Amino acid sequence: MIIDKFSELDLDNLMDFLDDNITENYEKGVFLTIMKRWPEGFLVVRSNNKISGVACGAIQPNSKLRVLIIALATEFRRKGLGKKLLNMMIEESLDYGVRKVTLEVRKDSQAILFYRKLNFSSVDVLPCYYQDGCDGIVMEKQI
Repeated sequence: MIIDKFSELDLDNLMDFLDDNITENYEKGVFLTIMKRWPEGFLVVRSNNKISGVACGAIQPNSKLRVLIIALATEFRRKGLGKKLLNMMIEESLDYGVRKVTLEVRKDSQAILFYRKLNFSSVDVLPCYYQDGCDGIVMEKQI
């Protein structure tokens, strides 16, 4: 298993991974745009030449890093990889003067506990934020 930067050649493999591991649906072009804007903040976990995890974010005004996706295949969860991916993104964002990390997470997701362990606080609720109507929770932490 290795953690590497996302490349355009990974796109089809990424889409297959996301179809299997998250409930939201995204257009392929979104990921190419994210990659072009901040390639250092788009990471993939590779295992046996297959994507087994992904993390990507965006640098925003007001010294913020917005985490767009962190997802791992079931067999790679609870092994410290999510924390490692998040920390790698944060480390890369420091060159841009980032002082705060924000993200949205499904109200019904176990990931809320993961983010709380990493000192994120819930700061807002986004009604019907996800495609299936589930509310989103905005979480943030200062760095």
